[in-house]
Order: sequence, then structure tokens, then C-alpha cells
Amino acid sequence: MATPTHALSNDYCDCRLIKLDAQDPKSPLVILQEGYVPGDPTSRMRLFYLQKDGFWIDEITRSKRREEEWGAIVFDTAAEALELLGSPGKSPLILGAPVSEEDVRAYLARVRNGSPEDMARELLARYREAKAAGAGT
Repeated sequence: MATPTHALSNDYCDCRLIKLDAQDPKSPLVILQEGYVPGDPTSRMRLFYLQKDGFWIDEITRSKRREEEWGAIVFDTAAEALELLGSPGKSPLILGAPVSEEDVRAYLARVRNGSPEDMARELLARYREAKAAGAGT
């Protein structure tokens, strides 16, 4: 059976809150949603993160950013994430950044051997390192 597709939305029912460390009750979280960009004639499904500024960013674009910028998608508490989910506008705002076939190939090569849990642990470790480095300046 084919997986149903839907456009990216700001409906909290379409979103998932994911703890970056499932074993830690105080773990930071990310807000994820699978969907396609509204109006995309190909309806190509992608994974998006909701940033603290209310913009959605797709996984490949996010993976190209500097590690210091990853904090834009990490919420320290569930309350912080839920507050943002309760306030977005009607239409999703999508951070537009070009993604080339080379970007897609490079991303797939990086994640090919890792599980989603491995990717979350890596994101958490890098987020904590960047946060600690920022605190020391």
C-alpha cells in the first residue's frame, strides 16, 4: 500500500515532537513533519524541521548548514516547542534554499549507514558542543 502524501502544513496534528535522547527526560527536542512543499507539481515528499523562527527547513538544506546554526531547530523544552506549534500562521513558511542533485547524493552518502537514532544522537552531541562553546565566549 502506498504511503499517503500531503502538503507541509502548520497543523500540529501533522507534526512529531522527537526527543533527541529518548532515555533522558530533559532531552532537547525537534519538531518534524514529512510533506511536500505546497504547490510543488512533483509532490516530492521531504522531511522538514520547524525552526524557532517559525520557518520550516528541509533535512538536506539543514544538513548543509554550519553546526552553530543547528540550534535553530532544537528546543530545550517541550513547553518551548509546544508554544511555537500553537502560534504559527495558516500557511507554512518554508526556508527556500536550492538543493542540487550533488547535495542529495552527499547527504545520502552521509546517512546511508546510520539509523534515525544514530542521526538524532549525532545532532544532539553537536548541538551540545556548539551550545557549550557559545557559553564559554
